[in-house]
Amino acid sequence: MRNSSFIPIVAAFFLAAGSVSVRAQSPFATNVIDFDPAPGQWVNDDLYNAPIRALNSPLGDNPSEPNNDSLVSLGGFGGSITLAFDHTVLDDAANPFGLDAIVYGNALWVSGNSNRKWGECGVIEISRDVNSNGLADDPWYLIPGSHIEPSPSQYEVHTWDDDIADSTWPPFSPPADESWIPPGHSGVWTTAGYHLPAEFFETIIMENPNGPDAEEEGVFGYADFSPTQGLPPGEDAETFYARPDNPFAVGLTPGSGGGDGFDIAWAVEPGTWQPANLAGFDFIRITTGVDLVVIDPPFGELSTEIDAVADVAEGQFGDAENDGDIDLDDFAIFHDCFHGPDARAPSSPCRVMDFDQDTDVDLGDYAEFQAAFTGP
Repeated sequence: MRNSSFIPIVAAFFLAAGSVSVRAQSPFATNVIDFDPAPGQWVNDDLYNAPIRALNSPLGDNPSEPNNDSLVSLGGFGGSITLAFDHTVLDDAANPFGLDAIVYGNALWVSGNSNRKWGECGVIEISRDVNSNGLADDPWYLIPGSHIEPSPSQYEVHTWDDDIADSTWPPFSPPADESWIPPGHSGVWTTAGYHLPAEFFETIIMENPNGPDAEEEGVFGYADFSPTQGLPPGEDAETFYARPDNPFAVGLTPGSGGGDGFDIAWAVEPGTWQPANLAGFDFIRITTGVDLVVIDPPFGELSTEIDAVADVAEGQFGDAENDGDIDLDDFAIFHDCFHGPDARAPSSPCRVMDFDQDTDVDLGDYAEFQAAFTGP
């Protein structure tokens, strides 16, 4: 969650000490700590290669027609950006759907079909500034999402070569042309990251693995997979884009800004795959997790694009929909989460129904839900 009070964002930027900042205190990421894109068609394009575009609020449109005016491209596989908040983003089970942060990109629904997406998914990692030095030099923890397994085999190193005439593959992967080489790179260099399964992620159109008519989403926990809504009239961006979409349901939750929400409680320690048990995070790293170049224009390479990262606004236990009331719609979600005292409360959205925070949803929580019930 973000702090309950904040100073509105001022549209003034400055570049200092290798980082980009906006004025505190913001519900959005405020500093660019590192930007290391992989080769790609946009890495030398001034419209898509400025990391400062990942700060502030996103610019949405509608789910089938993204707004591309506020994006930074990470390039191909292993390209990354590291951002910081001006406060610690806290793990709060009372947040809507139990989610704590949202990453916004420019994914879209194909022909308005929410089970068919154009997405270029990025992998999310988070870190706490344990030593309080303001540097991202503490351990990183992985948000595995739906398709990263507890195995080192998905972590890959990709070797690049600036010799565009050399078509040797593997081990070298020359960019398609000289304009694809990121600024400051020459010779042979590498990028690394978690490689998402090609059968779902490395395709022009991503189909819901649960089927064409599914109501449950089969992919979650990655950046640049879900569309960003345009800002409705009368709404302010700081509030609207801090309301998460339910990542487990097909479509966008009414009243949310869309994007890809995640729960800090999902974080695991790479290698051991044990829960990270983080109380919060200060830094977020997003890395392109797909490795595909489509020769025919206008597609080029699959590359994660980032528009913004937001801290989810505070919610309340029982209000799974974050609509300001606890009513029969919330009770339907409570009913689905109720498994008795011997069953662990699953991940979002059931965390918001675990009133006593004992990792299950049982009769004790039902009593609390009844007391909190307001009606529509």
